[in-house]
Amino acid sequence: MAVTVYPKGTTVYRPEECYNGYTAVLLPGEEAPAVGLIDMNGNPVHRWQMDGGAAKGGVPRARLLADGRLLVLRSDRRQSRGCAQEYSWDGRLVWEHTPAEGLWPHHDVEKTASGNMLLICRETVPEHIRSRAKEPERREMLYSDVIQEVSPDGHVVWEWHQYEHLDVNRRVRVPAPVDWGPGPRNDTIVDWTHTNTVQAIPPNKWHDAGDERFKPGNVLMSLRQLDVVLLVERDTKQIVWEYTGDYNGGLSGQHDSHMIEKGVPGEGNVILFDNGASPTTNLAHCGCSYVLEVDPTTDEVVWLYDRGEQFHSNFTCSCQRLPNGNTLILESAHRRVFEVTAEGETVWEHVFAGPPFAQRAYRYGYDYCPQMEALPAPAERPVIPDL
Repeated sequence: MAVTVYPKGTTVYRPEECYNGYTAVLLPGEEAPAVGLIDMNGNPVHRWQMDGGAAKGGVPRARLLADGRLLVLRSDRRQSRGCAQEYSWDGRLVWEHTPAEGLWPHHDVEKTASGNMLLICRETVPEHIRSRAKEPERREMLYSDVIQEVSPDGHVVWEWHQYEHLDVNRRVRVPAPVDWGPGPRNDTIVDWTHTNTVQAIPPNKWHDAGDERFKPGNVLMSLRQLDVVLLVERDTKQIVWEYTGDYNGGLSGQHDSHMIEKGVPGEGNVILFDNGASPTTNLAHCGCSYVLEVDPTTDEVVWLYDRGEQFHSNFTCSCQRLPNGNTLILESAHRRVFEVTAEGETVWEHVFAGPPFAQRAYRYGYDYCPQMEALPAPAERPVIPDL
């Protein structure tokens, strides 16, 4: 009898070709959400248990900060509630922010260079805007997002309401509606923009060369339902760059768009996970995901990870350019996170055994923060699969 084997854990590891460090992931098997660091062989080395348990929602995004604190977004889709939190290295809740009534924080949170936080919050589009919609369902109810910048003391110091800057009849993808239970409807008719990533762009060579569109602090965001990445000038609130892509029909439900920081190969380019969410206007894209690295001054794709139908996740996912030029990729639907070289060779792979689905995964060097430097040196045992 033929037996199909689905390996779990670290299935590939070539230490000499990897950017070795710890990977931050959502840990499985807990009633309350937990975020942890695993080493290159998949062993857990540190964990943070979330305060308040499931009552405050899951963790779609966790970012390790350079001082060893963990910044997380807690979000409960069914109840349309959530908050941003910071935990100390030893797991104490040290900061929390809950947006105003009527705003649901979801998908992403980022700490800016000034120490403020950027949040994505869903809001109801005002009736005088909804009334312009062509579809009756959208005139009745419509959601978009507001990007808020929040100071450490909880004050909103900047915000960008998408409905004030986008045409309410802008094209959306039309998959079958999804029933998320109580709370706002979440199909692509009324869930108009569905923003999943926000970044205050870092210092970059384009701005150094005089291109004011790429002024550090301008806000980059991914609008999944509109298949577009936008860059908003913080001072004027105008859209100064827009990317819909042209590789195999253009973007389709993309995630994790961000500008690569200085000192890392590809600096200044925008890298993103193009999901190939189903269905799309181009059926060739349906069922195939890509990681794209784009020169934002020309919109040229300068690096690509494409494995056809062998690589696909139509929801969540992340990508990260590593300091050695490799790229860390999370393929959420298959619970697989892996590292590839510039030539696309897989040099590290880890497959998680069960729920929850990781929505983001990021690699940190051993010396990223003092607390990580103090951890015992990991073994770094090669894993070479039998082929």
